[in-house]
Amino acid sequence: MMAKCPVCETEYTPNEVETCSVCGYDLTPYPPIIGGIPSGFLEKEKKRIAAAKRVWQLSQSQVESAQLMVSKVQSQLDEMTRKIDGFTQSQSQLQSQIKAIASQLQSQNKAIASQLQSQSQAIASQLQSQSQAIASQLESITEAVADTPIVSYSGFDYSQLNRLLKSGQWKAADEKTAKMMCRVAGKTHDGYLNYDDIKNFPGEDWRIIDGLWVKHSRGRFGFSVQKQIYINCGGLPDGSYPKGDDILERYGDQVGWRVGRSWILKSDCTFAAIAPCGYLPFWPWLYEWYQVGHSLKSD
Repeated sequence: MMAKCPVCETEYTPNEVETCSVCGYDLTPYPPIIGGIPSGFLEKEKKRIAAAKRVWQLSQSQVESAQLMVSKVQSQLDEMTRKIDGFTQSQSQLQSQIKAIASQLQSQNKAIASQLQSQSQAIASQLQSQSQAIASQLESITEAVADTPIVSYSGFDYSQLNRLLKSGQWKAADEKTAKMMCRVAGKTHDGYLNYDDIKNFPGEDWRIIDGLWVKHSRGRFGFSVQKQIYINCGGLPDGSYPKGDDILERYGDQVGWRVGRSWILKSDCTFAAIAPCGYLPFWPWLYEWYQVGHSLKSD
């Protein structure tokens, strides 16, 4: 479905062009923002678009005036040509007059062209300045929205975890995740969670933590990523697995928690984006190893 440029109303195909081919207006869609774009920003955006539209209409009016001027000059030229045809003067005199008129018209055309170019450059510069101002304002609002507190229904604020993950501070984010989960489960003093703690862990807090990890790692880290790997290794969605099976060992090998048939220590962890998929968050801080399967529960 075709859309129209909000400034000059030129039709374009969304997501195929970044700027209007006629007026140069930025047609890039707004980035997705949690909770939607603030209404205050939308009102300001409408005013800026209206201002840009007025500038565009003014430029079009000026272009039309210039075209009218050219048309008028052309009419004068036609009138002069008709008069010249009626003259009975000699060939040399007629030729001299024609050359003089042509020179005058050429000078006028150059002046008009120079004026039009100056006006176009001024309009383009003004539109570019407005576009940059709008982009700067949008960036400021986007950053403000990004810093909006992320609070669950149970009252726990995950804004700091969001900032750590956004800036790629994987180790600090892993430690913050551990502390937050123990706080939510009321196990701050114990420092780990058992099966019942995981089973009764608030679903919304679970989804917030997992969503932040998945989002900022671009799908490489997070509980849901670990769960899918666990299922691929033969585990069941409810966290159980056949007795005597080596599913946990295969899972540890897959996510990089086992090296040479030995489970690694947290001090040996690689807190970086290049770590294997499912490597983070690192589970040993959470509960005993035999409970790994149950922790990867369904929502």
